[in-house]
Amino acid sequence: MNVENFPLNVELFYLVNHTRNELLDAFFGYFYLLGKGYVLIPALLFVLLFKRERLKLFILSLALESLSVHILKVVFNAPRPANMLTNIYLLEPLYHKSFPSGDTAMAFFLASFFSSESPALLKVILWSYALLIAYGRMYMGVHFPIDVLVGAIVGVTSYYSLYKLDRRKVML
Repeated sequence: MNVENFPLNVELFYLVNHTRNELLDAFFGYFYLLGKGYVLIPALLFVLLFKRERLKLFILSLALESLSVHILKVVFNAPRPANMLTNIYLLEPLYHKSFPSGDTAMAFFLASFFSSESPALLKVILWSYALLIAYGRMYMGVHFPIDVLVGAIVGVTSYYSLYKLDRRKVML
């Protein structure tokens, strides 16, 4: 099922992907690595060392986010932009399932988790990180806007739904 082949999604993708700049190419050529799964290692270590009381919430929220992304990718089996469109600036060659963006989901999960008990400046940094990961996925040519939007929703929802249960003492 192709949830990505509608005009606004394609137009917005081209708008972001065709806004080329050498500095942005260099920046996103490295920054995208902060959206990969190994970023979870220092995040988990931080939780273990400094926020142990939130460890179960972290692990369960992360599991919900990861499972949700995986199920949606299997159910929709949506093609990457490079499989559907021509004239794409592709900075990270990926050709398998596109919808939703797992990197974006993880970044928004991390921003949600760590910003819920953080000072204002750190919240700005965390949400900027998540937004830059989302934008970068389109800039690099590997995701459509709908992919990153749904990824962001999955990441935020995975955390806040379990956070609310935790606050009500239903889950943890």
